[in-house]
Amino acid sequence: MKQLNLFEPERPNAAPAEPNIPLIRKHLMRAVRTVRAAERMPWGPAETRSWTERFPGLADCLPEEEGQVLLKVFETEMARLRAHT
Repeated sequence: MKQLNLFEPERPNAAPAEPNIPLIRKHLMRAVRTVRAAERMPWGPAETRSWTERFPGLADCLPEEEGQVLLKVFETEMARLRAHT
């Protein structure tokens, strides 16, 4: 009986996948719509921290001007919401 290998064979490093720009745009726009419509922080502390940390990196995947505009809007709305807590 042949014994199976316990480890996967080494694979060459694959090139990182290209970001899915339409999907990233969709998620960022949803976050912006959420904070714009909110009168108080719409997420709990963990999700708020997650969006605050991830948003800039995701915005960098978009065309430069678009990403900067969305990030500025998001940061402005988050500051507004934090001021009301």
